[in-house]
Amino acid sequence: MKYCTTCNLEYPDTSRFCKGCGQPLGGKQTEPSTSCLACGANVQPEWKFCKQCGHRFDESTVVTPRPSSIPTVQFGSAAAATAVVPAPIVAPPPVIAVPAPKEEECRACGHVNKPGAETCGACAAPVGSYARKQKGKKVAITASVALGVILIAAGAATAGWYALGIKVSIQTDPAGSKIVIDGQEVGKTNSYGALTTSRLRTGDHTLIVSCDGFDAWQQSFNIAFTDLSKSLNIKLNETKYKLTVVSSPAGSEVLVDNNSMGNTNNSNGTLETTPLTPGAHTVLVRHDGYRDWKQTVKLSADQRVDVTLSSAPVMDNSGSADSEIRNALEGWAQTSRNRDIDGHLRYYSDTLDFYYNRTMVPSSKIRDDRTKAFAKFNYVSIQLTNMNVQLDSTGQRATVTLDKTFDFRGDNNAFYNGSVQDLLALTKLGGAWLITGEKELKVYYVNK
Repeated sequence: MKYCTTCNLEYPDTSRFCKGCGQPLGGKQTEPSTSCLACGANVQPEWKFCKQCGHRFDESTVVTPRPSSIPTVQFGSAAAATAVVPAPIVAPPPVIAVPAPKEEECRACGHVNKPGAETCGACAAPVGSYARKQKGKKVAITASVALGVILIAAGAATAGWYALGIKVSIQTDPAGSKIVIDGQEVGKTNSYGALTTSRLRTGDHTLIVSCDGFDAWQQSFNIAFTDLSKSLNIKLNETKYKLTVVSSPAGSEVLVDNNSMGNTNNSNGTLETTPLTPGAHTVLVRHDGYRDWKQTVKLSADQRVDVTLSSAPVMDNSGSADSEIRNALEGWAQTSRNRDIDGHLRYYSDTLDFYYNRTMVPSSKIRDDRTKAFAKFNYVSIQLTNMNVQLDSTGQRATVTLDKTFDFRGDNNAFYNGSVQDLLALTKLGGAWLITGEKELKVYYVNK
């Protein structure tokens, strides 16, 4: 490279004149070098230490040779044309300075130790990089200990939670059910059907719920480690019992609560009903040519009933029974016209097999209904037409269909009238025909 001594600009070796001042360029030149006063080795101006002896430099300890002057050539003279431009001095490649090792100062006592020392010469405390390594080890050991403590505490908490467990809430229907868990009775649910157990550990458990009149309930349940609470809802099924009817004669029809269960076996006269709920049930056994057998049976377990029917003479359907039934129903209608509640109830049996959409209805229900109607209306008119009487073979039971037209009137323009088709069931009891069933088959019209 070439340099202009006037402008101090740098140019390629092929350049001859300075573009700034127009002066001829000198030859190649190098930056001046310096020497170490301690050992005399060549050093660069920017170095702070000698690479040979490690001596620290300042401006007073570096010897800088003066660069040789480059003659100035004037344009237009003969000398300028023949002047030889000296080659510029080429600077040597820069040398990277390596800093000298630092002395290690002890943080414990302040003593200055030789570079690279691991422990203090005065107090033996770690210094420098060795001290930093020791500090890192202590931090790692402390973190490991803390993590171990946390893991131990978590394990202890886990073991305690496993041993302590959680409380379980149990809801039962019906209330008052007995609760047994893992073979141990824990109590009965309260009047609201609720019970909360003591704490149960995590894992599998067995629950048994029982109550009189209901089938026992048994199930397994699990308490997971993550469960904070547990709720169980149990609905018990009402216990049902079988009723076995043995009839004589065989082949008799059996009705329970006015629902037919079928006929007894023709060979042995036995019938086993479908399971029935605990409590009282009305059992009716009948057979053509025999008087009905009717009785209330209270079930608290599977039960057997032996029934022997009494024979009855076969009667002519068109004889006196038909007239007796028609006369009885006319008397029944007349008591309604008279609003005579006591006389009206004499035409009903104590219990009706069916009353409109209900079964096994006591006569007190009819009394309540008729009393309300007779109190509301002071005029009652009932007409019975199109009466059709059907007697069974014994002449002791009858089914009647008829049209009933009624007109009820009361104060404040209250009225109720209409026409319907009724179905009545009658049975001859104690020498009189009594109504044992009543319902509407068809409504022609109703005004109210």
